[in-house]
Amino acid sequence: MNILIDRLHLRLMQLNPELYLQLQEEHRVTDYLNSFLLVPGDPEETLCDAITPTRYDYVASVMREEFEETFLRFSGSGILIYELINLAAACTDVFQHFGFPDKEDSRMLRYAVIGTIAEYLEGELENEF
Repeated sequence: MNILIDRLHLRLMQLNPELYLQLQEEHRVTDYLNSFLLVPGDPEETLCDAITPTRYDYVASVMREEFEETFLRFSGSGILIYELINLAAACTDVFQHFGFPDKEDSRMLRYAVIGTIAEYLEGELENEF
């Protein structure tokens, strides 16, 4: 049973780091993962089905495509997940304004997220000096 929970734990961290950190802060990771053991079928598959595209995923995709050099630098430094979570939080108002995830394919949403990421990264550069 512990091996299965460990696998679910790793899977949740991969699929939705934002949710994982939120559950961790609330001390509810184990309860959340145990709920998947109560559902008939494969718990790992059920977990994967329950995790829908997130703001984190959207920001990661935009960052990878539009800011590749920075994405790779963050990844190489080991801070990518942390920065993507911060960026998703910085984009909260944009996501709400454009109705994410219902309007996930909106060009205007994408441009607004790109602008927010650019502003965030400019702030990061200013903080380095």
